[in-house]
Amino acid sequence: MTSTWTNGCDTKAPPNWEKQNGLYYCLSCRRERAVERALERAGDIGIEARAKVRSSAVVKFEILRDPDRTEGEIAKAARTSIGAVRKARREVAAGA
Repeated sequence: MTSTWTNGCDTKAPPNWEKQNGLYYCLSCRRERAVERALERAGDIGIEARAKVRSSAVVKFEILRDPDRTEGEIAKAARTSIGAVRKARREVAAGA
């Protein structure tokens, strides 16, 4: 996606955007990039396994993005259960 700023507006990135390698990524794009990396690491897996990897990647992304948020806030952002967030927190803490 291409984004432009109105003349005279602040040149900082909008909230929740991040600059990587000279390019800016919105929150949605950052989530999708996390999913793509997780799927690449998973290799050749079936459709159901891909769905689980995708969901787990989004939850882990949200945890790493703001680890101080509650399980409920992260679950809402990732559209998953609080139990899935707790499991992902344990995995992130263990370095998985």
